[in-house]
Amino acid sequence: MKKNLADIIDNLSRTKSTGLLTINFSSEKNLLKFYLKDGEIYHISFGFKKGLQCLDDLASRQPVSCSFIPQISLDMTSDDIPSTEKLIKQLKEMNKFIDSQDSTSLSSDFAKIKDGIKTALIRQIGPIGGKITEKYISEKWVPSNPPSKEDFLNLIDMLKEEIEDPQSRREFLQEVNKLLEVYK
Repeated sequence: MKKNLADIIDNLSRTKSTGLLTINFSSEKNLLKFYLKDGEIYHISFGFKKGLQCLDDLASRQPVSCSFIPQISLDMTSDDIPSTEKLIKQLKEMNKFIDSQDSTSLSSDFAKIKDGIKTALIRQIGPIGGKITEKYISEKWVPSNPPSKEDFLNLIDMLKEEIEDPQSRREFLQEVNKLLEVYK
């Protein structure tokens, strides 16, 4: 179903949502990412660009689809973005329509698997494993929509490189592979 991107963000703002809204473009491997906390946009990224620069890229591209994953947060903010209300107004002027998917069932599965992977990494390398997992998910991992088992295997493959001890790495892989056995 086609929806105006501004309406999607407006709805996330009004419902005081916290999470990550990703926008896919047809000829682009990078995702445009809007991070929200309690309905307010606090960070925008697109590849190596941050903040307002990302809106210029949106103006010149046609988005294809989007998805919202709740409860994902980032420790950084964009200093140069206007209020969420002004951003929504700018997006309304751009009049960008996008295929929107209902991601409620996806988001609960995603959250369970993400938490399981994060916990497995924390068991092997300590509390820093949680931050590393979030960083990889927000900056390096580009899943399909919805994420497939192969996407999660790619994430796990990246994260295992953070574990230096071969025995700990094997334990991590065993734990996350059990987690993924139930995933389609």
